[in-house]
Amino acid sequence: MGNYNFRSKKEYLYKGMVFVLLALVMGCAKDKKVKENQEVDVVQKNNNLDHVNNKVNVSFSDVTIAKVYTSYLSIKGALVNSDSKQVREEAKKLSVINKDLKGFKELKAVVKLISLTKDTKKQRDFFATLTTEFEKLIKTTTIESGEIYKQFCPMAFEGEGGYWFSNSREIRNPYFGKEMLLCGSVEEVFK
Repeated sequence: MGNYNFRSKKEYLYKGMVFVLLALVMGCAKDKKVKENQEVDVVQKNNNLDHVNNKVNVSFSDVTIAKVYTSYLSIKGALVNSDSKQVREEAKKLSVINKDLKGFKELKAVVKLISLTKDTKKQRDFFATLTTEFEKLIKTTTIESGEIYKQFCPMAFEGEGGYWFSNSREIRNPYFGKEMLLCGSVEEVFK
């Protein structure tokens, strides 16, 4: 019987420690959620979910690639805002710029698909491919100043994850928009 009481006390202490740890974790999660909600509130006041406080200007050795990058960011921003019409308009602008690029057929093809697609989910699928092709493009040039942030959301595409490029360390997720606006992290920095 003494052994049974020891086990009960041990179990009681264990459950107490688990409860305390759970309370701490939940408190941290709550604090993080409050911070995220405050950030989202600030962004929503501007009616632009893609708004960030610290943007980095980037200068490329190739003027056409600089234009492609600017246009890419506009598509990303429209996806963050879940504005399929704006995504199509920005993709059409990028199609015009892409005419000055030599090669990069896959990049041009996916931009064309985005410009023709009205469904935001499909646009996001194509955007993942656009990001892959854009990375190939920026690796062909020199970044003279500034930084480009390659960001990643592990939740995108049913847990497979998805990458995108940004001109800020602040996360604005193009794969979920307001549903998971701040989900992601900086995985690589291009300089």
